[in-house]
Amino acid sequence: DGDPETLWHSRFSPEVAVPPHELVIDLGTERTVRGIVYLGRQDGGWNGAVKEADVTLGSSPEAFGEPVAKATLKKSKEPQTVTFPPAKGRYLRFRAYSEHGPGTFASAAEIGVIGE
Repeated sequence: DGDPETLWHSRFSPEVAVPPHELVIDLGTERTVRGIVYLGRQDGGWNGAVKEADVTLGSSPEAFGEPVAKATLKKSKEPQTVTFPPAKGRYLRFRAYSEHGPGTFASAAEIGVIGE
């Protein structure tokens, strides 16, 4: 949403969601993408700071192929870039498998898309 003070968080109520956690972004039209920029939550918490993740592109929100990138992210409040060979798709799926804390959550303040 362009505001690093807001965040997306995996479900934690009424029941905690089980990983992997997914965030799907509609790019509007098919685009060539070569990376993402992950920005973890910017408030005081580390809850859901993503550690292991992958990125997949697809032609529909239900049709994704193999991941174009697998990433191990740092426990950091700074933006982290994940690059990969140019790939086409309208939908980008960010899937989080683990977090840096003891929980099973995922969160992000921003996920930016690097295009051509």
